[in-house]
Amino acid sequence: MGNDFTGLRNRFAKEYKQRSIDVQTNMLLEYAPEMLQRAYDDKTFRNDTWNLADSYVWVVFYDGVVKGSGFLWNNKMADRDSNYHKGKVNGRSLASTFIKSYTPNSKGWQVVWAATAPYSSYLESGSKYYSKFYVISSILDKVNPDFRGKAITSFDIKY
Repeated sequence: MGNDFTGLRNRFAKEYKQRSIDVQTNMLLEYAPEMLQRAYDDKTFRNDTWNLADSYVWVVFYDGVVKGSGFLWNNKMADRDSNYHKGKVNGRSLASTFIKSYTPNSKGWQVVWAATAPYSSYLESGSKYYSKFYVISSILDKVNPDFRGKAITSFDIKY
């Protein structure tokens, strides 16, 4: 008479894998807002309307599913929209839309940090009229060593 432990072994493996996923996800949920705050702390632009700060957002995905997201601060700071190319910019609204509309481009975990106000990309890129500013890119040099080559990092400026 033999014992078959295959079912028990498979159940244990699945539970262990899920616990590992949960632990890693929770670590990233703590890490993401800290790095967003660090990006803001390292900024080199000056807030006029606070809409750019309100547009800062982080999102943690696992296998394409949002596991958590947030803003720089719990409360919206801007008391009015900013003007940009004859249009109005509401930073918090743009950040909320980003969370709902962003599509992750990989399986497993993906952490995204963004400054969603449209003029953030111009500030990061600079122009012939003004210097480059740090808006969010300053954390790239901090994130890379934290993951010690175990993650793929990229920085995209979208206009």
